[in-house]
Amino acid sequence: METRVRDIKRVVVAADSIAPTAPLTVVSLRDVNLAMRKVVPMLLCKHLYDRKKETDLDNSTYLNLIIDEAHNILSTESARESEAWRDYRLETFEEIIKEGRKFGVFLTIASQRPHDISPTIISQLHNYFLHRLVNELDIRAVEKAVAYLDRVSFESLPILPAGVCVVAGVSAQVPVMAKVGTIPEAFAPNSRTMSVAGAWREA
Repeated sequence: METRVRDIKRVVVAADSIAPTAPLTVVSLRDVNLAMRKVVPMLLCKHLYDRKKETDLDNSTYLNLIIDEAHNILSTESARESEAWRDYRLETFEEIIKEGRKFGVFLTIASQRPHDISPTIISQLHNYFLHRLVNELDIRAVEKAVAYLDRVSFESLPILPAGVCVVAGVSAQVPVMAKVGTIPEAFAPNSRTMSVAGAWREA
């Protein structure tokens, strides 16, 4: 931790009034360096998890931690951190996903690379929304972790059209195909792949 204090001071401000009042708080790591992209989520989630256990003893509220691009935060391989630090990071999130539900804390993750995420975390999830997966390692990682899927569902993963996913888990008695509606353009994130051919045609 001592080697990271200088970087942490750049992104963390200590204050007395830290309780969020809004029902949804978004923490963007867009401008955070690669080393801190693993440290900040761990510190934040560990703090929120511990505070929820200590202050909400009767579980009158619940806390849902949603991690987008989870393969960057929950990866098992990292050349930028020591093995001890990596193990502590993964153990923190594994504890949350294994023990959190008893304290009203839930974890939702979104990733394009399930192979890079700790198998313990993937296997502890209750519901899966599986969009198109082409990489063989990603398909194999899902196959190992998801006991709810049949052979037909696995074989359909590489050929799913855009916006279609396979829903599996405790919320569905059998795996089902679902079509996800398009977000209105005014609210859609700027995440489309740039059209190189279109850019070439411009004057």
